[in-house]
Amino acid sequence: MTFSDEQVSAISERWMRLDLHIHTPASEDYAEPEVSYLDILRAAAAHQLDIIAFTDHNTIRGYEQFRDELALLERFVQADRCTPEERERYGEYQQLLAQLTVLPGFEFTSHYGSHILALFSPKTPLSVLEAVLLQLGIPAQELKAGSCSISNTKHVTEAYEIIHRAGGIVIAAHVNAHAGVVSESIRFGNSGQSRVAATQSPYLHALEFVHFYASHESYLSPNFYNGQHTYYERPMFCIQGSDAHRISRADADNPESKKVYGVGDRYFEALLPEASFDALKALFNSKQIDKVRVPRRDQKQWEIDNVRLNGDSRHLIARPATEEYLAQAWHDIAALANADGGVLLIGTDGEQNVSPTVISEQIKQLVAQHLDPQPSLSLELMQYQERDVVRIEVKTEELPPYVASNGSVYVRRDDQTHVANREELLQLARRALVRSTMSPLDNGEDLELPRSGVEIVSEQKRNAVWTYEVRDLRTTTGVERDRAQGLWAYAIARHEELRDAKIDLNEDVRWYGRLGVWRTFQQGNRTKYDLIHRDASGVIDHIFYGVSEWGLGEGWRSLLGINDNFGVDLNVNDDHAPISVPRGFTAPLDDAQTDGEDDWMPWGDRKYRWKGRGGLWRIYGNDEKIRFDLAMKNKEDEDFQTFNDVTRAKLTEAWLNLIRVKPPTTGIEVVAMEESDFGRSFRFRNLRSGEVSDPWRDQDLEQGTVREYAARMFLEDLPIDEAAVRWWGNIGYMRPMRSQVDLVYRDEDGVDHIYYAARREELENEWRELLELWDDE
Repeated sequence: MTFSDEQVSAISERWMRLDLHIHTPASEDYAEPEVSYLDILRAAAAHQLDIIAFTDHNTIRGYEQFRDELALLERFVQADRCTPEERERYGEYQQLLAQLTVLPGFEFTSHYGSHILALFSPKTPLSVLEAVLLQLGIPAQELKAGSCSISNTKHVTEAYEIIHRAGGIVIAAHVNAHAGVVSESIRFGNSGQSRVAATQSPYLHALEFVHFYASHESYLSPNFYNGQHTYYERPMFCIQGSDAHRISRADADNPESKKVYGVGDRYFEALLPEASFDALKALFNSKQIDKVRVPRRDQKQWEIDNVRLNGDSRHLIARPATEEYLAQAWHDIAALANADGGVLLIGTDGEQNVSPTVISEQIKQLVAQHLDPQPSLSLELMQYQERDVVRIEVKTEELPPYVASNGSVYVRRDDQTHVANREELLQLARRALVRSTMSPLDNGEDLELPRSGVEIVSEQKRNAVWTYEVRDLRTTTGVERDRAQGLWAYAIARHEELRDAKIDLNEDVRWYGRLGVWRTFQQGNRTKYDLIHRDASGVIDHIFYGVSEWGLGEGWRSLLGINDNFGVDLNVNDDHAPISVPRGFTAPLDDAQTDGEDDWMPWGDRKYRWKGRGGLWRIYGNDEKIRFDLAMKNKEDEDFQTFNDVTRAKLTEAWLNLIRVKPPTTGIEVVAMEESDFGRSFRFRNLRSGEVSDPWRDQDLEQGTVREYAARMFLEDLPIDEAAVRWWGNIGYMRPMRSQVDLVYRDEDGVDHIYYAARREELENEWRELLELWDDE
């Protein structure tokens, strides 16, 4: 029997352990400066690691010293000029390196402080790695310092590309913790676009998480980056590393701040054919995310490390088994239940005269006595550094709030347990209301945006002037109220009234599960809506202003009582099921900030296109079976006969002349899109000159330009949604604005051509006639 190369590779693959985030004494904040590089390798071998990486702060000094020591020992041994101790040391090095692959790298501190891991092949000259550090903005005098923070370095996305182009593996370090790209974007209030760029860059290979299974927040959880969320369509490899600043885990009685973990205390596993840089990079360049996993077997130990390192959190509490605490432990359990669950750790120090069994029984009795309803408890005895720990996992099966026998409701606030205040009680009630009114149509899937209207995404006050990030069919930043017009001005005005507490949103909204109708109003002869969405916790997370009827999907139309004739019945029955918001829509270029109006009639239409007596209704099918629906007028009158499902072979030259339409002489067409290791690139045809451009990388397309718009919309438009086009035979248009329009042409082979940003005033012949058939003003 013979095997293919792929089968042979699969047979030879095995799960390997990797810790790609290890510091050495070359980092200025290393906890044990007396540690040797041999000590680090011994610890890695003790944890059965296969691949490790030295990643000191902004330097390769640690890896350089390791290599120099090894080379010096080798010269002494080969020249027979070594001591017995040196020979033994060299032999141990050789033994360890036979089972361990050590990669050179560094942990780069980018502009604004986010950290990035850069890993390279051991074959890479160290001078090349220092050149990369210089290119990233590390001053020459700092190359050996191992400094934790250096000013005026490259921004995150620039650094990704520089490291990638130098042949490195690029990993965003501890993204959900201090100095991680996600945590920093949330802390500084950066736009969602910044977070998308920092986690979806084509130059980025993986995201490193701390406390891998502990996070309950969307952006801070590895599960969020599975490719199923809008704007985060690229599935990411999610890993963890020790970020070791010492050899072994710090003693429980003396945990040094931020330096708890040792080599291999946190690792991940990868299915690889060999323990090499090339094999690892090939995996990260693939889409086989199932070949990377983070084992759960050590997570409960890491959970205790987490609370020792960072203190209590909303979902994780650690307490001593004192008599005083045990009498009130049910307060924390109630608060965790009202936070949708969590873990309570009760530890003994050997001096308390109480057994874990007694603790468990006492906790269960107190919860049964004091809480209504009772959360589900899973109790487990653990050993942590030779001490007993009772781990109590709190799970919720009933809707909140969980009320105490004394009438109080306990919640987690500022990582502490408190009696709920009025606002927190309202929040719990909203969350319960949302969950109690769920229906099959409101299935909790990712929110999709309406196809019309605008949303205020964020706000910032600069020099006493408020500026806004506005999503109108596309996202635009830096909008000031005085410069906004039309629907944008309306949205900003309503937003400011809410912010300044001039209006009470909760008094006016009619809720249907997680969706709400805030306001219905007339603009001209058209009805518009301000619509609300709230998350699973009952918190309002989206407000859409001025949504037109045409922008509503079937579910929204049903919710609002809009009939097939597009009339509106405002007496919507409360039993109407809520529905997910329809998918987003992106604006053409020049009219996004003119008046913001979306007053188009309900979209999608089709008409015959005639030439003489012949008419074309549509072209449809696939490459193997293209079909044409045709018509022929009678000689005597205007009646006509239809001929449907006609094959390409039956068309005469006269019919082909009807079908063929010359491109307009205005606009731009995407003629090719290519994917490579360097990302995505596009080729464009300038319809005015007919010239085809060289490839443009998507990161080189400046936002707001015609090319960037065409590339972005090209990714959304294909395959063509028939209902999004007004067809005149085989040509059509979509997204019309006052001065420009996007045109569509389906040729005789069934291939769709989209001509973006065509200027209305320059259109001629069939294209001008096409727009004259509908009144879009």
